[in-house]
Amino acid sequence: MSAMKKVAELAGREATYEPESGIVRIAKALFAGQSQASANRVREILPLVFDSFAQPAMAGVRTAIATSRQLLYRKGGCCIDIRLEHVPGSKEAILVGQVLDSGQQGRDAASILVELMSGDKVIASTATTSYGEFQFLFPAERQLELCFGISSQNIFWIKIPPLENIPESGMVITD
Repeated sequence: MSAMKKVAELAGREATYEPESGIVRIAKALFAGQSQASANRVREILPLVFDSFAQPAMAGVRTAIATSRQLLYRKGGCCIDIRLEHVPGSKEAILVGQVLDSGQQGRDAASILVELMSGDKVIASTATTSYGEFQFLFPAERQLELCFGISSQNIFWIKIPPLENIPESGMVITD
C-alpha cells in the first residue's frame, strides 16, 4: 500500500512541475525547424520509362506468363530499377530494387532512406546498401508507393503498379 501512496504523491507533484523556460524555448525551436523543413520538401513523382508488361511477346510464342514485373523509373541521372513478384504460396509480394545515380561523379547511392507507404502511413522502411539496393516484403493487395529521401529537400516518389496481373508460378507456353 505504501507504494501506491508514493505513486499518488509523485503524480501530485507532476501536475505542478514546470520545465525551465530555456528548455521550452529550445524544444519549440527544434519542432519549428522540423515543420519548416517538411514544408520546403519537394514531392516529385518519378516517371516510368520501362515496364516489362508493356513489351510484346517473343516471336513464335503465343502465350508467355511472366512471374515478375520489371520497372524502370528515371529523372535526370537518377534511375530506380524495380522488380515485383508474388511470393509462392503466399498473399505477399516482394519488391527488390536499386537506385543508380549517374548524374554526379563521386556520389554513391548508399544509405538512402526508402519507405514503403500506404497513403501517409509508413508500412516499412529501410536504407539502401552500398550498391544502392533495397527490398521489401508486403501484402500484395495494397495500393502502395515508395518514397526515396535523396536529400533533405528532395524526395522522389514511385507509385507501385497493381500486382493482380502477376501470376504466382512459372512461365507457361501454349500452342
